Amino acid sequence: MEDHARDACGVVGIYEAPGNAASLAFLGLHALQHRGQESAGIVTQCDGRLRSHKGMGLVANVFAEAESRNLPGRTAIGHVRYSTAGESSFINAQPLMARYMHHHVALAHNGNLSCGETLRARLVEQGALFQTTTDSELILHMLAQNQAHSDEEIGQVLEAAGAAFAIVMLFDDKRLVAARDPWGFRPLSLGRLDTGYVVASESSAFDQIGARFERDILPGEMLVFKDGVCRSLIFAKEPKPLTQCLLELIYFSRPDSVVFGHSPHIFRQESGAMLAREHPADVDIVVAIPDSGMSAAMGFAEEMGVRFERGLIRNHYVGRSFIAPGPEARATAVRMKHNIVRDVVRGKRVALVDDSLIRGTTTNSLNRALREAGATEVHLRIACPPTCHPCPYGIDFPKPEELLAYHHSVEQIRGLLGMDSLGYLSLEGLVSLFGEQASNYCTACWSGSYRA
Repeated sequence: MEDHARDACGVVGIYEAPGNAASLAFLGLHALQHRGQESAGIVTQCDGRLRSHKGMGLVANVFAEAESRNLPGRTAIGHVRYSTAGESSFINAQPLMARYMHHHVALAHNGNLSCGETLRARLVEQGALFQTTTDSELILHMLAQNQAHSDEEIGQVLEAAGAAFAIVMLFDDKRLVAARDPWGFRPLSLGRLDTGYVVASESSAFDQIGARFERDILPGEMLVFKDGVCRSLIFAKEPKPLTQCLLELIYFSRPDSVVFGHSPHIFRQESGAMLAREHPADVDIVVAIPDSGMSAAMGFAEEMGVRFERGLIRNHYVGRSFIAPGPEARATAVRMKHNIVRDVVRGKRVALVDDSLIRGTTTNSLNRALREAGATEVHLRIACPPTCHPCPYGIDFPKPEELLAYHHSVEQIRGLLGMDSLGYLSLEGLVSLFGEQASNYCTACWSGSYRA
């Protein structure tokens, strides 16, 4: 994916670690770094006290080894952030902390509350004083306003919050709470340690920690970890239509994770193969826009019977361009991120494959670079449908004007990007990959059909 769609963040929770929980949370956040490079934070619980350290930037920069040692305790939550709601500043770095009813609570949230503006306006009218500009703080205010502290009371607040969230909370009474909204938009998984539990936005975090993947947390489910046990509570009074974010599988999640019961790598290969059946290209080689387009390009090349080549090399010491806050930072990251392998593309007709196309900045630059390196033709293939509608659930394209396909036809986009041809995977082809499970996924950014 180019300089584009962005989920809010990644969260991790460690309960009853065999050693220092902050050290494990640090490792888990490293595995989730792709979900946000704006800020990072960890809160631990030890002897009824919560301790916090957070800052702007990458996990490695925010947490030196000494910082992890200064956060004692066997239970912790952590967060990496990219702002989809609220400005990019230290005040919005998570986990957020608050005190109410003589108790302290820390919160880390992945997603956006679709009714956040309405909730904020109502709370302001009732006298609430907000310390941040992120909608994650709304949940803290709702906890305080309802004086919610028991498991059941917390569940009632989460039900009232709506969508979308995957959330972890740490209380000074030694409880760790993890929950997923009733629609299941954002992923959250449960893992086991020898002496405790782990929750994380993606199962790849478990591999870093040495935990065993157990299962996905269910939509509308709240897990409460206390006194050495895990209690499951279904807080949604009425079931909602399962509406898992398809962009998690198309682009956002790491290929080595298990998300919504699927391997993102295998799914992307299958989508690339479907794309080749729908939009074949008369080319010499297939080249991926790395890293997120690699799996789809492999599937496309195999289906086409055309050689897959590494014609683009990504500089892994540059942050992902879509994560960089603001258009100027994105543009700088684009220039630094990719380089062409000239001997691979010179004199070749190239099929350039990516998982998605949102704003077009990266793709336009790469087309020019490929032609300057000697490519005779460049045919763009996108392994998802045209993105035409904004996302209120935690992906960073809230305004339709930011979407290239919102006000341009496929042919117009081809001309703007200077491609010899352009083909998108159809929505019908995309959802057909799930068979009978197709209705379990959110397609709102392509179809405009919102469920929450």
